Amino acid sequence: MSVVKNKRNKSSIEFESLYFKLADNIDNLVEHKFYASKELIERNYIFLDIRCKSLEDLTDKLLFYIKIANSIYPTCVTEYEERRTNIGKAIGTCYAMLTHLQRIMMRLKVNDNKYVEYIETIAKMINSLKAWRKSGNKFKTALENK
Repeated sequence: MSVVKNKRNKSSIEFESLYFKLADNIDNLVEHKFYASKELIERNYIFLDIRCKSLEDLTDKLLFYIKIANSIYPTCVTEYEERRTNIGKAIGTCYAMLTHLQRIMMRLKVNDNKYVEYIETIAKMINSLKAWRKSGNKFKTALENK
């Protein structure tokens, strides 16, 4: 059954929309210095500066890996493997972001509830990327049968 043309919505790729939400969340965290008190910020200024830069770098890398993987439409097994590798790197980048957030939470002793939204968004991103990687298995089967 098809959808009437004027009632169709523009298709969005879930991991791309999640990426932009995640990037906004990370920018918000960095802008507010991880919701730490002024005295904690002053005591841990160098640590926070390093973590801000590294989280922003990881956000950029995540977009980089997603865009590369999304631009590859496999026509041979090598391209399939390259696409899968970049999706794997994107997933690894998400785990690195989680690790950075855990270190910040432990160091600053900030209320964990302030980070729940960010951690949930990263977890959704990981699951979305894993589903995308799994859906690519149909390419491998088709390419091997060529």
